[in-house]
Amino acid sequence: MLDSAEELAKILEETGAPADLGLVVRLALPKGGAVYDLSGKFGADHAEAVALLRAARPHAARLGVSFHVGSQCLDPGAYASAIARAAAAIREAGVAVEVLDVGGGFPAAYPDITPPPLGSFMAAIRRAVEEHGLGHLRLWAEPGRALVAGGMSLVVQVQARRGDALFINDGVYGALSDAGAPGFRFPARLIRPGAAAAAEAQAGFSFFGPTCDSADRMQGPFHLPADAREGDWIEVGQIGAYGACLRTAFNGFDRAGVVEVADLPLLHTPGYAALAA
Repeated sequence: MLDSAEELAKILEETGAPADLGLVVRLALPKGGAVYDLSGKFGADHAEAVALLRAARPHAARLGVSFHVGSQCLDPGAYASAIARAAAAIREAGVAVEVLDVGGGFPAAYPDITPPPLGSFMAAIRRAVEEHGLGHLRLWAEPGRALVAGGMSLVVQVQARRGDALFINDGVYGALSDAGAPGFRFPARLIRPGAAAAAEAQAGFSFFGPTCDSADRMQGPFHLPADAREGDWIEVGQIGAYGACLRTAFNGFDRAGVVEVADLPLLHTPGYAALAA
């Protein structure tokens, strides 16, 4: 994948320009409404994308155009707009293109976010591809969060409570990166095995992680029984997208164990809605 003439030159030099080389030009998009905007770092503007397609074509056994609308995108129309931009670049370039990569960004559900059905994104992509005469292209996609967010929960222990803040033994440098600056509010439930039942009344809590860094804070609010206390355990759900891959050993906190289970994701567990209400 490339978005500049310099990157094309590097690829050709490093690979030796083999006969089976695949090259994909990444198209820049304007800032959109996705939770994670990805428009600031990569992508060629229209004129540069046109020039890159023409320059790459003689070296490519397979040539493509790609874009990324941003992570946790809630608007199916964002894909249609991006496909229109890709189609315009392909038309002006006037060279054969084999692949259209519509990127990722397909959203997952969280307690405060109910995204449109995944089918509505697929329908918007299908309509745009047909409308702009790109039906002959091979379509690629990079679905991540939408497929795997529900595939992992994190179980942490409360090590201290200060007002409505709970100090837990994992945080933004561990498996809860998305709960930090991005502010994702994950589903959570209290676990108090072998002890008195938790209070029925719910309260919103913020979390602090175990490191020395004050930035190791997760605003939430995470809705839990109002009497949450030191020693309680908390299951935090929907972390499968980036929970494991972004964790670090910062300050020596990297002792998480992994257990395979076969139950439903927390957000879809019967009774969770009542617990979180």
